Amino acid sequence: MGDMAEVFQAMKEMDRERKQRNLSAAKKRGTDGWTIHTEWHWSRVLDGSRLDYWPSRNKFQWKGKVHCGDVHGFIRRRASPTPTKDQTTEQ
Repeated sequence: MGDMAEVFQAMKEMDRERKQRNLSAAKKRGTDGWTIHTEWHWSRVLDGSRLDYWPSRNKFQWKGKVHCGDVHGFIRRRASPTPTKDQTTEQ
């Protein structure tokens, strides 16, 4: 085996381990509210639009735009707050 083949095999193994860590971390955070299509593809509705999530890659798509990173932080920032009793009586 050539030098480059060994490098690519090592990169492939590192990628496999990273994906497994990401998937395990996503499962630890919980699957509440998610529709689990496969182990690697989840979805839910966020503000009336579908949010697709690939936990092993930390990749998600919302309203046709692909994002990478913290999907739970994204949801917290975008989720419609439910009005409290004080907010509903003020109107």
